[in-house]
Amino acid sequence: MNQISSNRRIVCPQCGYDDNPFTANHCLNCSSRLRSQSADGGDRDSPSRRNSIPWSVIPLAGLLLVTLGLFVLWRNSQPPTPPSSQPLTSQADFPREWQLYNSLRDVPDVPEGVFLYGGAMASAALRAKNIQSEITRAHPKFRLLYTDPLNVPPDSGKGIEMTANGEISFSESFRPIQQSEYNIVRSRGYTLKQVPVALGGIAFYSHPGVKLSGISLGQIQEIYSGKITNWRQLGGSNLPIVPVSQDPDAKASTSFLLQGMPSSQRRFGKNVQIVRDTTSAIRKVAAMPGGIGYGAQALVVGQQTVEPLSLAKGRSRNYVPAAAPDGTVNQQALLDGSYPLIRRIFVVYREDGSLDEVAGRAYANLLLSTEGQKLVDRAGYVPIR
Repeated sequence: MNQISSNRRIVCPQCGYDDNPFTANHCLNCSSRLRSQSADGGDRDSPSRRNSIPWSVIPLAGLLLVTLGLFVLWRNSQPPTPPSSQPLTSQADFPREWQLYNSLRDVPDVPEGVFLYGGAMASAALRAKNIQSEITRAHPKFRLLYTDPLNVPPDSGKGIEMTANGEISFSESFRPIQQSEYNIVRSRGYTLKQVPVALGGIAFYSHPGVKLSGISLGQIQEIYSGKITNWRQLGGSNLPIVPVSQDPDAKASTSFLLQGMPSSQRRFGKNVQIVRDTTSAIRKVAAMPGGIGYGAQALVVGQQTVEPLSLAKGRSRNYVPAAAPDGTVNQQALLDGSYPLIRRIFVVYREDGSLDEVAGRAYANLLLSTEGQKLVDRAGYVPIR
């Protein structure tokens, strides 16, 4: 006889009484606890019955899973945040993955092979033979070859582009990576890393015949936009001004020379002459009595054919000399922040797991070592540690 009768009664397992109502919990005859069952014979108090998930909960759980998935996709699609542009002043400021070494020889994981690199002309002093020979002496199988881009002048932007495209292993940049550059490489499945290794300034210089005590950034804007055309307007000699620029694209909209000007006025004067690099600019200015140009302090200070100009912020007359009294770069003005145009020099490389990444990281570590920072100082830049 089945426990559940045809008239939905329950048989007591203790005394056999078979007239207990289906809803009863205890036997009406002996008061023993009944195993209440469903109509199909299933145990109503079984764990599987108690732990089953109501069908009404399933749509809600599905909605939560879909929402979580959309959030993860959105998060992964966001561009990386560029590293901070604030100077690093002590070892505590460096990310944890960077360990600072004393000597060039102490730097580990320096790969063997020939590695192409490129980038800013402003960091050219770091590529001097006496600087590179120290790195070669410490790691003779780590060979570096500076590579110019084809058909266009070298600069920070072109170096970053060539690094992103895999044309070179890494580059040196006189400016931070731009957000648009991060976006491009992220769409390719990797990112770029920038590591600051030095500080440097941008110096303006003129032909020695100009006879000017100093110049402000506001006056420089008026010179390169064509508003001021004679040195006499600034208290100098009666000479036409010939501004020389080494902006590769000669685009006033992106040139630091005209930063801060209204977009409607941001255009170069007709008298601005474009040259390829700092060396060409110095030669051109030296050959023209009214010439003015610019370049990295490390490349300008000490030149015998041109005169570095003291520089003031805005339109003030608080001129700060580019050169120290001993004829070297005015590093103190860079360190105390009084010099108007200060830039950081970065080593830029791809983070893609390649040998190029290893080479870029090694080069940054070499320059950040104690000996490497002495090389930075010798090149005319300011060490950051």
